[in-house]
Amino acid sequence: MALSWWVWLMLAAVAAASVWWLLSQQVGGVWRGLGSVLGASVVLYPLEAAVVRWLVQWIYTTPARFADRVLASRHVLPLQHYVAEGEDALAGLVAAAAVLLVIVTLVGMAKRSPRVATVLRHPLTRGAFGVLVLAVIAFVGYNLWVNFQFRQPHPVFYTDCHKLWFHHRDALDQTVAAFDAGAPGIEIDVRYDVARREYYIGRYDTPNPPPDQRTTLDQVFDAVGGRGYFWLDTKTIRYLTPAQAQQAAQDMHALLARHGVLSQAIIESDRPENLIYFSRLGLYTSYWIFNIDETAFPHTLWGQYLALMRIKRNYIRGGFAAISLDHRFYTPFVAWMLRGARIHLFTINDPETLETLVHRPEVKVVLTDTQRFDITDCR
Repeated sequence: MALSWWVWLMLAAVAAASVWWLLSQQVGGVWRGLGSVLGASVVLYPLEAAVVRWLVQWIYTTPARFADRVLASRHVLPLQHYVAEGEDALAGLVAAAAVLLVIVTLVGMAKRSPRVATVLRHPLTRGAFGVLVLAVIAFVGYNLWVNFQFRQPHPVFYTDCHKLWFHHRDALDQTVAAFDAGAPGIEIDVRYDVARREYYIGRYDTPNPPPDQRTTLDQVFDAVGGRGYFWLDTKTIRYLTPAQAQQAAQDMHALLARHGVLSQAIIESDRPENLIYFSRLGLYTSYWIFNIDETAFPHTLWGQYLALMRIKRNYIRGGFAAISLDHRFYTPFVAWMLRGARIHLFTINDPETLETLVHRPEVKVVLTDTQRFDITDCR
């Protein structure tokens, strides 16, 4: 259960006492009915949690309606994630029901007992209530401020209705073939050689080739620089010192300017502290969140909320043009928290999912391994 057993026992005891008082004092029928419903929802929490777990597992494993959820794949998070989300939401509702039940009981007591009314009017009681109200106001105010700043204008990189780009073109012949196939843009994994001040194609999890065997970005832009857009996944920027990151940003700006593709490239990194040097030079930047490791994605709504508030602060401070993430993590809650940002997603090959996401206005780029460039948002 998302609620530990002792927390549930405490809430259940409070709920039972509140319902007993409401029923024994013969307060109004509406108050008794409301209190009974709220009390039952708290006391029956273990049963409700079991139902939620069963329901989530049924949805996750029923092939008739959810064919891609028979087994966890790279397109679906593990069952544990969805169970944790369901239990977390249920725990929040139960806690809210317990608080509301206490309020209903206190109101009933105040109506029935002058002594209780006197206690509720006591300065200490009012002070405690005032502190609670101030805490709620501070929490809501902080969220409103962050959301307001989050929605302020950011650099606009790509707004074309052809949103599907080729994923992972990591060889020169692949980049040429991608544009020949009709891709409006491609993603390239890029590394930076600090000593040579050179960008070249390469992943962080592959051996570092010697300089004479590298395909540099200079070569890529010489071959296809004017043919489309480039999502440059800078794999090694996250490991640079601030001074090295600043130099890397200057070298990237010079490289893109030399080939006339400043407006056609967006630089991606999951290290906002280093990515900010690129955005300060006027380069388009995409803040990669949650990496691709399922363990990096919080399994509870509260954990997601805390992570996303940190992400939003980084996005505001960095002045980034977009937020990019694995589409598995673009859940309804994440989408709601990130509303106002331009979203870049990867990697999707299912035509139905592509159709759905391409038509979402906040989604600007979707990486795919397919050649379904006929799927567009053009009207």
